[in-house]
Amino acid sequence: MKTYSTGGPKLSTGFLLPFILQMAFIAFQLPCYAQTKGNISGKVVDPQGIPIEYVSVGLLYEDGKMVKGALSDSTGKFTFSAVPDGKYLVKVTGVSYHPLTTQSFVISVENRILDLGLLKLKEDSKLLNAVVISAQKKLVEQTIDKTVINVENSILSEGNTALELLERAPGVKVGEDGQISLKGRSGVLVMINGKSTYLSPKELSTLLKGTNSSSISKIEIMSNPSAKYDAAGNGGIINIQMKKNMKTGLNGSVSLNGGASRNARYGSALSLNYRNDKVNVYGSYDYGYRGETEYLDFVRRFYDNGNAGGIASRASYQDTETDEPLHTNNFRLGLDYELDSSNTIGLLINGNVGKYTHDSKTGNRLISGDGTIISRMATTNYDQQNWKNLTYNVNYLHKFKKEGRTFSADADFASNSFTSNLNLKTTTLPSTDGQAGITTNRRGYIPAVTDVYLAKIDYADPLTKTIKLESGLKSSIIQSDNNLRYDVLNNGNWEYDSNGSNHFKYKEQIHAGYFNINKEFKGFSVQAGLRGEYTRTQGHQITTDSLLIRSYFQLFPSVFINKPIGGNHQIQAAYSRRIERPDYGDLNPFRVFRDPLLFYQGNPFLKPELINTFQLSHSFKGKYTTAINYNQTTDVITWLSGQIDSLNTTFESPQNLNRLINYGISFTASTTFIEWWNGTHFANIFRNEYKGNVQNNTFNNNTTSFSFNSQNSFKAGKGYTMELSGFYYSGSVYGISTYKGSYAISTGVQKNILKDKGNIKFMVNDIFQSNRYREQTKYQNIDMYTNKRPDSRRIMLSLSYRFGNQDISKKDRKTGSEDIQNRVKGGG
Repeated sequence: MKTYSTGGPKLSTGFLLPFILQMAFIAFQLPCYAQTKGNISGKVVDPQGIPIEYVSVGLLYEDGKMVKGALSDSTGKFTFSAVPDGKYLVKVTGVSYHPLTTQSFVISVENRILDLGLLKLKEDSKLLNAVVISAQKKLVEQTIDKTVINVENSILSEGNTALELLERAPGVKVGEDGQISLKGRSGVLVMINGKSTYLSPKELSTLLKGTNSSSISKIEIMSNPSAKYDAAGNGGIINIQMKKNMKTGLNGSVSLNGGASRNARYGSALSLNYRNDKVNVYGSYDYGYRGETEYLDFVRRFYDNGNAGGIASRASYQDTETDEPLHTNNFRLGLDYELDSSNTIGLLINGNVGKYTHDSKTGNRLISGDGTIISRMATTNYDQQNWKNLTYNVNYLHKFKKEGRTFSADADFASNSFTSNLNLKTTTLPSTDGQAGITTNRRGYIPAVTDVYLAKIDYADPLTKTIKLESGLKSSIIQSDNNLRYDVLNNGNWEYDSNGSNHFKYKEQIHAGYFNINKEFKGFSVQAGLRGEYTRTQGHQITTDSLLIRSYFQLFPSVFINKPIGGNHQIQAAYSRRIERPDYGDLNPFRVFRDPLLFYQGNPFLKPELINTFQLSHSFKGKYTTAINYNQTTDVITWLSGQIDSLNTTFESPQNLNRLINYGISFTASTTFIEWWNGTHFANIFRNEYKGNVQNNTFNNNTTSFSFNSQNSFKAGKGYTMELSGFYYSGSVYGISTYKGSYAISTGVQKNILKDKGNIKFMVNDIFQSNRYREQTKYQNIDMYTNKRPDSRRIMLSLSYRFGNQDISKKDRKTGSEDIQNRVKGGG
């Protein structure tokens, strides 16, 4: 057996040592701060006692002059620290609520710490009557650290998959094969309910295609996460939050949808929930069918001199039509039980089972430089894929007597299986009269099984009024087995293809620990965190009896500085270090054929890529956010194209390029131009600069890109609501390739019925069918162009109805964990 062992990426001690010393200094010094000035805190709630997040809270002198401002956090809490002695008032204002002003109070030597308790806002009945759906959350909410898309409120989400929803998310771009990038940065970590899935990009894409919008509550986008989250995901984190009913009593909902693109689409969903003071039992199931037909044009030019340019000696023209029917089944079953006021346990089972068919017909013409037909080929590729994802979770939450101090624990097991049955038939047609055609047949059986074992604990403690500590430990073990078998048909008999077949096993362990310290200073706050991760991977190429072992330890610091200015402005500076590990589909060197002239092949010697990311952002009134970012990635993993001229064959394989520099500026605005028109708009200008070595030659590929996304909601009265959304992406670069721009416009209308317990939705997605993928690669001997036209224009009609008790519970219990399944490192 050939064994390779590497130590992984080097630790940059020159940068980290000063940071670690500084963190240690801060940790020792924090408890020593004397409370020389006052501290004022409180919690904003609605008439039912439910916390109200992100409302404006102003600290005023007794005469009404503004001192400083803040926003309530996600739990409704606010804090003013380092307040000088004097007489003050606190004023709270929020949309759809009457303003509230407290009585005056005094900060003095005898009264340094003041807790105002619950500040209960009263609803503005006039405003509530004027705005029919003011109780609903906005379609898109922007905070200083993340963007939240409330999917369940969107008309345009109907009949879509999770992957299609991401295509319309601000700053997010989905590539032709499901690759996801954020603000021009690839390597995005996609989480479901806060949990990494540990799936390969292809398997993740399939899973997201199989996740229906009817089961999704919201999508959270974080471009610069803290040390509490996994260090994976160079492009940031996208968290898909599934629906969880928090209403008391017995209640539920049912929905149906149907429509068509180039083929039919339809689905249904049912959810049930029962909740009382001690127990919450919930379950849901949805089924979806998505018919889809897409078209692909693929042109390759070959040059005898080995350099692309001038007149090609021959050219390959390929056109493909693919039918891709998809059947999906999603189910969820959970139980939360409150042992007492301090302890809660929970059980949860998530499942996603589906079937996907790739049925394509391809024609290929190889033509010489003078126009003579060299060969003609006709290929059929029938690939039947089945997958099953099951996740089992046990969680525990303990609330201490001290408010805000909590301990949670989780244990998870995820079983993931993907199976592909591939039949590839190619007929070489006669180019002249009298010649006989030649037919070759290849079949493949590609199973991928991945098991994930995960355990984690988290502890949170507000040490003082101005200091909060978060810490935790996490361990994950992943085991993957991919046994690819190819057979070829020879004289009517199927024979094992030893050259194309391959058996690859992959094991990975990641053990992590983190701490975050949040400190309120006079006029600003700092959150500093440090995460350490030990990684050990083992890739066993059973076919060639070779073993690649890699182990390394990495530190991932993060720092966030937040400063409110007055009552309307907020500035934040952020830094974090992150990692993107290659999944086993990238590492497995087996070949997967799309057709006889195109295959994909992994690279077992890939190194993880590391990124340092910086961001400076400004928020005005919580509605307008401007962010400037700079990111540098080393050993960036990029899929690059190669070419075997003698065989007229193209292949793609992942490689480590030297670095990627990404920088840009983005602007997000939440607008209410008119009382009945709300919108969220996102614009981003960024530049990507790839630098590296390909085939022993250095290259630089760079461009400046622009993207724009706008989502608008209109209240038309009498229970009608309309939506209009659109996005535009200019040209961009990836590795040695260049992508053309694309855009899409979608619209929809909703009518509330049955005393607002039901609604009817009608939507049209990508009205002009303009969302397409066009790629140009011209480097050394490679000259190729791809034009992919997905089945993006679709018309959908849906009906939903809510039944049972619809009152929100005053208790908002959550499971101790909401974060497992997303790098299951699958194959192919």
